[in-house]
Amino acid sequence: MRRKAVSILLALSLLPAGCASTTLIKSLPEGAAVCIDDSYAGVTPLEYSDFAVAGAEKKITLEKEGYKRLETVIAKDKFQVLPCIGTVFCLFPVVWVYGYPEEQTFELEKISEAPEIDGNGRD
Repeated sequence: MRRKAVSILLALSLLPAGCASTTLIKSLPEGAAVCIDDSYAGVTPLEYSDFAVAGAEKKITLEKEGYKRLETVIAKDKFQVLPCIGTVFCLFPVVWVYGYPEEQTFELEKISEAPEIDGNGRD
């Protein structure tokens, strides 16, 4: 009986670790506005966490004045040990075995300035 109680407590303690996944979204340069799935989330560096299942993707848009807009995705494709252990011992769903990488850095491309033209129409 005591062994079963310990197993249940272990399962309950691992459950939160298995459900949420967190990543740190960074940009070069810092201070870019971040939208996740078309909703404003903050500025970089930004810690993002959710409860999406394995394989989930989120659309990320980074914008900063003077730089080109960057659209990309982050995906839950990094194997996580704790949820896997919880799955083996406690049999809760394996949908959280994969999470986001711990950190993701995106480099923004500076918008090139148009060349100046003198009065004669030359560069």
